Amino acid sequence: MKLGRRATLAGLIAAPALARAQSAPSLRELARRAAIYLFPIYEMYRARWRATVDETNPARQRLNRFRHVTTLADPRTRAVSMPNGDTLQSFAWLDLSAEPMFLLVPPVGDLYYSYAFLDLFTDTFATVSHRLNGGRPAAHMIVGPAWKGDAPGEVTLVRAPTNSVWLRGRLLVSTPDELDRLAILQTRVLLETPDMRNERRILETRELMRQRTQAPPEPVADWPAPQPADPFDLFVIGMRALGESPLSDRDRSQLEGLAPLKLAPGRKFDLRAFSEAEQRALRTGIEQGLADIRAAAARPVRTVDGWSYAEPHLGNFGDDHLYRAATALINLGVSEPAELVSIVGAADATGRPLLGEHAYTLTFPRDGLPPARAFWSLSIYEVMADGRAFFFDNPIARYTIGEDTPDLVRTADGALTLYIQRQPPAGERVANWLPAPAGPLRLVLRAYEPDPPLIEGRYRVPAVLRNSSR
Repeated sequence: MKLGRRATLAGLIAAPALARAQSAPSLRELARRAAIYLFPIYEMYRARWRATVDETNPARQRLNRFRHVTTLADPRTRAVSMPNGDTLQSFAWLDLSAEPMFLLVPPVGDLYYSYAFLDLFTDTFATVSHRLNGGRPAAHMIVGPAWKGDAPGEVTLVRAPTNSVWLRGRLLVSTPDELDRLAILQTRVLLETPDMRNERRILETRELMRQRTQAPPEPVADWPAPQPADPFDLFVIGMRALGESPLSDRDRSQLEGLAPLKLAPGRKFDLRAFSEAEQRALRTGIEQGLADIRAAAARPVRTVDGWSYAEPHLGNFGDDHLYRAATALINLGVSEPAELVSIVGAADATGRPLLGEHAYTLTFPRDGLPPARAFWSLSIYEVMADGRAFFFDNPIARYTIGEDTPDLVRTADGALTLYIQRQPPAGERVANWLPAPAGPLRLVLRAYEPDPPLIEGRYRVPAVLRNSSR
């Protein structure tokens, strides 16, 4: 059968449109995968921008400098969901593109401390802590991925996978009367450039470093504001952030698999390179990827008796991009399990959601307290409509009960029963009262320097029992 010239021309004209239509599902799936891959990077960028650029942020800080929080989290603490109420915290955003940075922690004795380094992908690539470094840690020099050379003999070298690093520090507060002393200790934890370290050593010991660098210009945070209302901003910011550091082989391979999306680290994502139909496919894919992240965040990985246990690779996610993204959504900057295990309770023993309108008990048998070398605590949060959770005002300003909470009452057989309810329990039970909010609530059990049964998931938290008849 012969085709006429007009039919042939029509076929040639229709072919590109047909090819694009056929490729739309592929673009949609690639955009979904890219959204999941880039979301944690985007969230890290947003956190960094908020901390170092946003002029409306009253706690705005400079790059390569600590911001010390000298009070414990309370109902006013809204920066992150489920804030930690046990520790004084310190934060710093490092830019290692020009020179290394030094972290110096003074002698702390038996005090629990932890300084975790997170890369742009939210992996914890190094930690300075009592568990690893004891009470007299050495100085640590943190260098970017392109840095060449060795650290001075008495300094531990830490190589960062990305030039942008989030440093999160914690000092454990066992009792409120320790706050002033620990706030002073916070200020003695130093974050120094090579020249700052050199000048301090000249003053202290009259000794010069063996290697000295020319001081570069003071780093300034000048990144553009994220635009989360624009779904394509995920690609724009993602490529900008990925362009700040050399890519690993794994991430180069990841982007090669997304080649039809025209994502190039360090280059602006150009939406105009796609037709209107392709743009719709991209938008649909991004929206589906974000929906998958929200669903994964709402779906606990492992749940036993209403308590959700994290996977062992939490904090070092490898190729589990969905778990990485879901964690970034609800708990950005989570600690690695060897330092801190957090177990989340959202349901009672029968699987019913925890609600403040009911009264609950949680009983640890005499030999069944959380096995932790440093400290354990149980915190209670009010759950917001968007799924985030925060401390809330209550009559006794108690948001956490821990092993050092004074005057806890045990039963005759040595068990510890906690009372989780809106109204105070009767008699001596009030000493073990954890006030509840009016609506949905969430419990978080934290164990610092956990023992292997907690890290490996062999220890199980007792079920929460509902006592209300309603």
